[in-house]
Amino acid sequence: MKKTPLALLLGLLGGSASAQNAAPANQPLQLEPIQVSTSALRTTTGLALSPKDTPQSVSNIDGRQLQERGITNLKDALKTTTGVNVVPDSTRTRFQTRGFYIDQIEEDGLASTVPGASGNPYRDAQSLSDLAIYDHIELVRGATGLTQANGEPGGTINAVRKRPTAETKASIEGSVNSFGRQRAVFDASGSLSKGQDLRGRVIGVLGKDSTFKERGKGEHYTLYGVMEKDFGPDTTARLGGLVQNERSTPDPFGLPMAEGGRDAHFPRKRYLGFNWNRSDFEKFNAFGEIEHRFHPDWQWQTKFGFSKEGSFSHFGALANSSTSYGGLKTGDKLTLNNINRYDNWGQQFQVQTGVTGKYQALGRDHDLFAHYSFSHERGRTRWRRQRNDTAFDPYSFRGDELARPNWSQFDDRTRYASQRKSHAISVGTRFNALDNFHILAGGRYTHWQGKNLVDYDWWNGKPDPDTDSLSRQKRSRFVPYLGLSYDIDAHNTVYAHHSRIFKPQGSRDLQGNFLPPLLGSNSEIGWKGEWLDGDLNASVALFQVEQRNRPIAMTDAATKKNYAIASGKVRSRGVDVEVSGKVNEDWQVFAGYTYNRSKYLRTESDRYPAGMNFSRHTPRHLFRLYSSYRLPSRWTVGAGVDFQSRVSSLWGVSQGSYALVNANANYQVNDHFNVGISLNNLTNKRYFENHRVRTNGINNFIGEPRNVMVNFRWDL
Repeated sequence: MKKTPLALLLGLLGGSASAQNAAPANQPLQLEPIQVSTSALRTTTGLALSPKDTPQSVSNIDGRQLQERGITNLKDALKTTTGVNVVPDSTRTRFQTRGFYIDQIEEDGLASTVPGASGNPYRDAQSLSDLAIYDHIELVRGATGLTQANGEPGGTINAVRKRPTAETKASIEGSVNSFGRQRAVFDASGSLSKGQDLRGRVIGVLGKDSTFKERGKGEHYTLYGVMEKDFGPDTTARLGGLVQNERSTPDPFGLPMAEGGRDAHFPRKRYLGFNWNRSDFEKFNAFGEIEHRFHPDWQWQTKFGFSKEGSFSHFGALANSSTSYGGLKTGDKLTLNNINRYDNWGQQFQVQTGVTGKYQALGRDHDLFAHYSFSHERGRTRWRRQRNDTAFDPYSFRGDELARPNWSQFDDRTRYASQRKSHAISVGTRFNALDNFHILAGGRYTHWQGKNLVDYDWWNGKPDPDTDSLSRQKRSRFVPYLGLSYDIDAHNTVYAHHSRIFKPQGSRDLQGNFLPPLLGSNSEIGWKGEWLDGDLNASVALFQVEQRNRPIAMTDAATKKNYAIASGKVRSRGVDVEVSGKVNEDWQVFAGYTYNRSKYLRTESDRYPAGMNFSRHTPRHLFRLYSSYRLPSRWTVGAGVDFQSRVSSLWGVSQGSYALVNANANYQVNDHFNVGISLNNLTNKRYFENHRVRTNGINNFIGEPRNVMVNFRWDL
């Protein structure tokens, strides 16, 4: 390949390359091959298994489809796959599968806490990275107790970072949408030595963020770099880092509903926050990995990750947080829900080391892995509040009615600090009892300890006399994992799977002791098919998820003291169906359907009786379809539909069923230049996003209206 002057310069500077090869003029741009076998399924099993051989429901979010559709963030990426419910939560976004939150996101198999997973989302300093640095996204539905045991049983997300390439490449991408959002990406990669044993990659992202909301402005940048070195034929080391900054305008409370929970018909762009509302997120990340093959069948791997995050947020907005509020009447005013400021700091260090390999028994080869992992998280938050319940007309509210507050003045101030450590050992084997019958068995032992400090040092305009609250907790748990798979033939496999999970909780009993951990399990049976040399895959999974030891709030009659008992129990059942891949070289398809029904197995309160839907904001039916086709000309066209059935919140605010239609087209101008257009919500459907605790006066977030994005990619 002939190197351009720019490519040569990048090599001299230590950079280099693009994510993609140049394609013939009549073909769409192709992403680098996705190495699913080396990451996805280690998230699930600890072993490098194919999707068909993994006894659990898994999905891979194809980087090519994300590029074609102009998707640049994790929220929109997860809206394209099977069974994920994307939920706005305060100023951040959370994800659910099978009615339960996903508590952890992995980067290259190392887990980090998701924003809001372990406390108030306002207090979480985590900031998700731009999708430009990732090759693809992997999703495991259900508990992954063999590799992740201390969390909710919903599932696990693994984002796989881009790595250096041996060939020198470089590319520039750009996009702009009808809301005014702009984004530019530079990606360069290549060898830094004649023998190609030293490789590097650098990615830079610069964006101007505008939403459909009034005053919904922001900006962000990302700088990512990674180096890779071969030390002989058997050892490879990798070292990388990331710096990211994001500034945005938070919408903490959404819009109010009209009387009786009806749509108040505000313009979709209506924003009921002040002009000075602001959120800043900063993230620094360093990571490394070393792999050594000391035998053709045995490999040792150690990887680490360190991240440091900081965030600042202050905001004021109109809302009524009372659960008894009946809704907005004609001529009504709406009050401020106080003015808040959060200053956050956090850091996390993780390391994982272990071996994978093969052994022989009973005349057959079998797989084995053993891993040790350690994680240490720390976080601090300072929260300040100015109490203010001034009422305004929400229809004429401009956002300049109050000046930016002086934060040396406050009515309430609270400090929070937390620390969590965990040690875990995972061991598992895939025992090939017959040529077509496989047993995947193992377990994970986790020792977890945490410490939390709460200091209400100023309350209602004066020093608070209460003593600080310091709590400590230690838990240890062994969780087993069992998966069985039977190959009917070369293309069809049936499987069964059962795994458990636990999650320490902060509720206390009458004596002040922490309740035992939440316990969960995931049971699943299914079928998987693979055709066209693995290019086309299909799966059907029947699942049941249970969680018990849920806290039930109680009040002691004698002392009037509030406490909790670990007696709650819920169950989620359903089916996942997915077809994805290439029908031929020109035709890509994806279809995913989930039926989910959950209920309380035990009464948790008058509002949550046994038999009631446990996760009312999870659609019973969720269907997603997308297909793209390369025409004989230079065009590739695609279209899709996202459908969900009727949902409600715990407080009875409902959203009817709806479907969103999307389309895109890409034109290959020449071997190096591609331009595309994406059209989202073509019918301009008006809807509210799913939310667990929507009430008539708060947490009603309207979905994006029709919008258009134009993008290009230039391979240098």
